[in-house]
Amino acid sequence: MNSLYNHALKQVNALQRDLEKFQTGEDTSVALQGQITATVNAFKRSIDDYDAMAKKEMIDVKREKAFARVTKFREDYDAINRSFAQLKSREEQLSHGRNRAQLLERRQSRVPVEHPYQATSASPYLQQAHAMRERDFAQRTGMQLDDMLHQGKAALDNLYQQKTMLKSTQRKMLDAANTLGLSRNVIQLIERRSSEDKWIFYAGVCVTLLALWAIIHYLT
Repeated sequence: MNSLYNHALKQVNALQRDLEKFQTGEDTSVALQGQITATVNAFKRSIDDYDAMAKKEMIDVKREKAFARVTKFREDYDAINRSFAQLKSREEQLSHGRNRAQLLERRQSRVPVEHPYQATSASPYLQQAHAMRERDFAQRTGMQLDDMLHQGKAALDNLYQQKTMLKSTQRKMLDAANTLGLSRNVIQLIERRSSEDKWIFYAGVCVTLLALWAIIHYLT
């Protein structure tokens, strides 16, 4: 559970950094918005996985602490979603404004290209944008791989906990079986002793009767 909790904390910190970039205008690209969306979805899965593991916690103190963490994570998730929605709405409005301004500027000034090299002056910017897209794609892929690895780790931890619970249950069943086996042995010993005592009693009765018969026979 601790590994999944730490992973969820890292996701919260990553989301807060990306939202800060988005809010300050440092990076408002579509790639960053896609990265935030993917991280938000992964954070939601981490919350659900941690909640499921918290419900299986056997110790009351740890279970209550885990539930408190789940509540805090859900509050962070709602706050991040609201902030992201507001930032996207603001960016859409700004983008529409920029597009209208560019359209008006193009209509007002339709100047032909005087030099052929002016048409290729934007190539460095295109290369930079391409490099940024590749970097964002690599970061997003890395985040998704981390999510998959942590989900696998959480599944292994869950299996380990189930294995521990099964071992504990097996140990209790063996103890109960040993206790029942001891009780059965004691009962069998008592029954065998009672049977022996019964035959001893019958033998004593027979000996007594024979002795009385011999006394009566030889004295009369």
